[in-house]
Order: sequence, then C-alpha cells, then structure tokens
Amino acid sequence: MPVFDQGYQHWSGELTGHAWRWLTVARHGVRVGMKGRFLRIAVILAWLPAVALAVALCVWGLIEQKSDLARPFLPFLSSLGPGVLDDPKAYRVAVWTLCYDAFLKAELYLSMIVVLLVGPSLISQDLRFNSLPLYFSRPLRRADYFLGKLGVVAAFLGMVLVVPSLLAYALGLLFSLDATIIRDTAPLLLACLGYGAVMTLSAGLFILALSSLSRNSRYVGLIWLGVWFVSGIVGTVLEGVYQDQQRQAFRRKYEADMARPPGQRPRPKESPQQQMLARQEASRKMSEEFRRQQQEAAKTDWRPMASYTANLSRVGTALIGTNAGWEKLSTSLPAEQRDWFLSTNLGPQYPWYWSAGVLAAICGVSVCVLNFRVRSLDRLK
Repeated sequence: MPVFDQGYQHWSGELTGHAWRWLTVARHGVRVGMKGRFLRIAVILAWLPAVALAVALCVWGLIEQKSDLARPFLPFLSSLGPGVLDDPKAYRVAVWTLCYDAFLKAELYLSMIVVLLVGPSLISQDLRFNSLPLYFSRPLRRADYFLGKLGVVAAFLGMVLVVPSLLAYALGLLFSLDATIIRDTAPLLLACLGYGAVMTLSAGLFILALSSLSRNSRYVGLIWLGVWFVSGIVGTVLEGVYQDQQRQAFRRKYEADMARPPGQRPRPKESPQQQMLARQEASRKMSEEFRRQQQEAAKTDWRPMASYTANLSRVGTALIGTNAGWEKLSTSLPAEQRDWFLSTNLGPQYPWYWSAGVLAAICGVSVCVLNFRVRSLDRLK
C-alpha cells in the first residue's frame, strides 16, 4: 500500500494584511445568507421600489425634454401645479428629492425585513455551536469578528438600498440629456450613500447586540419584531393623542372667542344664506388657524421619536432635504392653497439631530452589549 508523507508541507499561498481579515468573515456570512430562500425573495422584492424610482426619474427626464413619450403621464402631474409643467427644470431638484424620499421610505420597511432575515443568526449561531473559540484561535481580533458580522448586514442593505438607488440615478441621468443635472442632483446621491451608512450602523449594531444575547435566533427575531412594531405603535398612539388634544384645545379656544360678551347688542337679523356664508367663512378661518398652529407645534413635537423607524426616517428626510422639496413644489400653487398643501405633505419637523442622538445612543448601547458579551472570548482557555 502507498505511504504518504505526513510531515510538514510548505504553504505557498499569499497572506493578506491584518486590516482585511474581517472581510473573510463577511464573505462567509454573505454566502451562507444567500442560501436562504426567503432572504433571496426579500432582496428581489426590495428592488420593486427601485424600479418605480427609475421609471419616475426617466419619465421626468422625458418631461424636461418636452418629449411626446411623456404625454400620457402629464395628467398625473397636473395636480402639482401649472408651473411645474411649464418650467420643469426649475422643479427638477424638488421632484427628484420627493422621488428619492418615497423610495427610501419604502425601502426602510423592506430593509427591516432583510435585517430580520439575516441578522438574528449572525452571533447567536456561533454561541449555540460554540464556534467562537474557532474564530479566535486564528489571528483574528474581536474587532475583526464584529466588523465582519457587521459587513454581512452592510452587504445585504447595500443590495436593497444603495445599489438600486445608484442604478436609478444613472438611468435618470441618461434620460435627462442635460449636463447640469449632475450638478443639481449630486447631493441626492451622496445623501443616499450617507443614509445607507446610517442604516447599516444603527440597524447592524442593534441586531448584532440582540443576536449576542441569546443562543436561539428565533428569540432574537421576535425581539427585533417587538422593537420594530411596538415602538412604531407607541409613537403612532402618542402622536394621535397629541393631535386630538390639540384639536380639543383649539375648539375650546375658538368657542370661547366666538361667545358673545355680556351686554353686547344683538346683530341685525341675517338671511339664512348670509348665515350659511358666515359659518363657512368662520370654518375656513378656523381651519387655516388650526393648520398654522399644527405646523408650529410640529417643530417641537418629540413624540414620533418613540418609534425606531421614525428616527431612521427623520434622519433620512434631513439628509435628502424632503421638506425643502415640498416647500419648493408649493410655490407652483396659488397662495391660498400653499398652507393646506404643506400641512398635508410635510412630515415631522422637529430637529433631525434629536433622532440622530437617539440612534447614536442605541449604537453606543449596542457596542457596550457586544463588548460585554464576548469580551473574554478572544483568549482561549
């Protein structure tokens, strides 16, 4: 029978730098994740809003060129005001901003689903099968391990958030055929990249911290769903109660102001038509005043911050300038319709750095939890 030499054999491979050793962990995690059928389906579904974004940007490029191909879409844009169609290039940045805002809001919830499918098992499975000593028996630091696991989340979020936005942006440029569009819309591209980084750091570190708390990835997924849904429900309830309180307070104030002071002479008798017109005018003024008070109160309304996804969305709208886009679009409407238009479409207006502070606190707590859970596992015993 043959005898094989079992002595030392020289390895002729190429050593990589220490700074890139986390990439091996990330690459392995992406390969394992792509084997999941539900995750692949979620990634494909997450591309549907990107298709809608690309179509919207291409159609807008045709509108700027006054192309006949865009004529079927003109009735849908007539509600934005006559000035938008008369001079579409003047509203280019506003329209692109609102298209990207709708895309990012849709991708926010799809990204939560992707994180739910890929994140819970990243560390919990290593804890369950006692794989951490195998990791740290290599020249791998604890930071390399965490960075590799975070790279898995970043890779999948990049697939559903960053890459589609880049492709839609490129198609929008091709259909515009105007060199100035790069200068006008380049900040949007940078904002999408920044939002992807914020989403990766916040959701990635958060799900890794939850994954390190349990050996059962199902429990981690349930906790993630609980944080997502419960915080959203709490934020919605708080906001609804606050708006109801505003309505009741304004109604009491309005009724007190309309009450006739003692000793006031009765008004001359008015016809029913005059009384109806007077009531309509008073109702219109009441609605306008209520909307102005709501817009002013929204600047300090902290209640949406109770929702985790609302904080992510607030940072995203600040990065791409959503409210500025709505304000620019409102200039195409008559003056008497602008307040109603803005009150209907403007989102949360409280300072964006409040939400950024909440997300930064979550990231800090997540890093502390990760460090606490595996701080002693980088030394073999």
